[in-house]
Amino acid sequence: MSSLSEQISGGNIMFSIEIIMATYNNADFTSLVLEGYLRQTDPGFRVAIADDGSGSEIAALVLAYRSKGLQIRHVWHEDVGYRKAEILNKTIRDSESDYLIFTDNDCIPHSEFVADHRRMAEKGRCVTGRRVNLGKALTRKLLSHAVDIGALQSRWRILAGAATGKLRNPENGLCLPWSLTRLWSRKRKGLLGSNMAVWRDDVLAVNGFDGAFQGYSAEESDLEWRLNANGIKVRALLGRACQYHLYHERRAVDERNLRRIEEKKASGEVWAKEGILVNE
Repeated sequence: MSSLSEQISGGNIMFSIEIIMATYNNADFTSLVLEGYLRQTDPGFRVAIADDGSGSEIAALVLAYRSKGLQIRHVWHEDVGYRKAEILNKTIRDSESDYLIFTDNDCIPHSEFVADHRRMAEKGRCVTGRRVNLGKALTRKLLSHAVDIGALQSRWRILAGAATGKLRNPENGLCLPWSLTRLWSRKRKGLLGSNMAVWRDDVLAVNGFDGAFQGYSAEESDLEWRLNANGIKVRALLGRACQYHLYHERRAVDERNLRRIEEKKASGEVWAKEGILVNE
């Protein structure tokens, strides 16, 4: 049997994929996002809810969407504060898939989202996409089902929505022809936690996310520099793998995490001490 790298270089794209969705409460948002995964053109994936301590509504949603045919599992830990890095690590550890796509429960995927990430998967690379930021009024219409999530895939609607102030960053939702995407994607972009994909083995090689990052922000930026230091390069995916980010109030960045990244870079700590293997 050929190795995974040989399968990819030979054009075999039948590696396994799992969507790891960071989640904390907000069942209305989560339901819309899961609906988007039911509509994928590439059905060859699983979903894992990485749940940072939600109540029973998220567990009920997992059961509901499992009954609709979505391959989905639920990984939960107790709510004792913002511990996204820890629950992501727990979810990665238990995954049986080759390739992991990380996202959040406020980002509705385009129906080509999984297919696009599969197409861009490459050994030695971590891929990061971008998202359209929806406004408050449009988000409200989606939540009330006055607008179907499928309408977000209309290029005309995206451009019209941007012109009327209903959304921002429309260029991230146009699902461009691949020739344009490859040209635009030469531009360097940092990892975006809601739209990034990486081989599980590459994440394990740096011991996953660093659980020392508690409080909002920076856990994916820390992972990015450690992957890069370990030989994994970040590649942008612009104009495809589109997402539509539901509106909510912005969280305050935890400045301690930004200082922690600089301290770790200075020390050269590529292996996460509070990572997947916490005793290593």
